[in-house]
Amino acid sequence: MVRKRRSFFDDFFGSNFDIDEIMERMLKDLQEGQTYQPFIYGFSVTQHPGEEPEIREFGNIQPVGRKVRMEEERKPLVDVIETENQICVIAEIPGVSKEDIRVDATPNKLDISAQNTLRKYSESIELPAKVDPQSAVASYKNGVLEVKLNRVEPEEKKSHVKVE
Repeated sequence: MVRKRRSFFDDFFGSNFDIDEIMERMLKDLQEGQTYQPFIYGFSVTQHPGEEPEIREFGNIQPVGRKVRMEEERKPLVDVIETENQICVIAEIPGVSKEDIRVDATPNKLDISAQNTLRKYSESIELPAKVDPQSAVASYKNGVLEVKLNRVEPEEKKSHVKVE
């Protein structure tokens, strides 16, 4: 009996994962004219002093247990930058034109979607503070979308407390 050599991929995908078989099948499919969408997956980690690290995934591959699921939509790489008066959301969405992009804002959330014949992006970003959606200004250049929103000062409601 021939024992299969342990593969690097076994740790991630289990012992039934055979990269050689997958590559042979893909090569055969390509020779027959079948095409595939690219596999894209990554993550960014942000940590502010005294806070838990925040991990944001992007791409069109979503981990599901020990397997992965490929989706038609890609999650763009997104970064949220806070200043005293503004929140700036930067999203990398290459391969689309500014006419293909839709941005919707609420006081707590920013939804970004973009679609053309080749690519489809979608992401919903929870904002770290309340913003004025009407103040949103967006620009798109070289595959990078930048959305700036003005912070809204929380209203301080005073309430008279009767002392007994």
